[in-house]
Amino acid sequence: MQRFYKSSEFYKYIVVGSSGFLVNMGIFILLTRLFLFSVEFASPIAIESAIISNFMLNNFWTFRSRVVKTSLLKRFVRFHMVALTAGLVNYATLLIFYYALGLMDIIANTLGIIAATMVNFLLNSYWTWKSSSDI
Repeated sequence: MQRFYKSSEFYKYIVVGSSGFLVNMGIFILLTRLFLFSVEFASPIAIESAIISNFMLNNFWTFRSRVVKTSLLKRFVRFHMVALTAGLVNYATLLIFYYALGLMDIIANTLGIIAATMVNFLLNSYWTWKSSSDI
């Protein structure tokens, strides 16, 4: 794939994604263990928190060298649409592994996050931070 020629961006994306994992998992654990939220309610809150954190880090670090014609707001909306798509993958995977297969919620959530990672990178790389030279 042509996008992977910029491997430094991919590595930065993985670092940001790792921080997003920590945000997601930290909030998920806080909500389910301390505040006793159900898995169904804690997960979307944790996912949304990670989405906002990841956008900021990706915009101002991972893809900052790209010359883009879209506004910050438009990139945020695009990122959010992509992240919500990946978030649905995360959420569905969590629920399937937790309820259908009986895995511990933290393991199921981790598998959901992993399932969404590549979808996130590919869609964001091709659409949200599409280089002006790619047009």
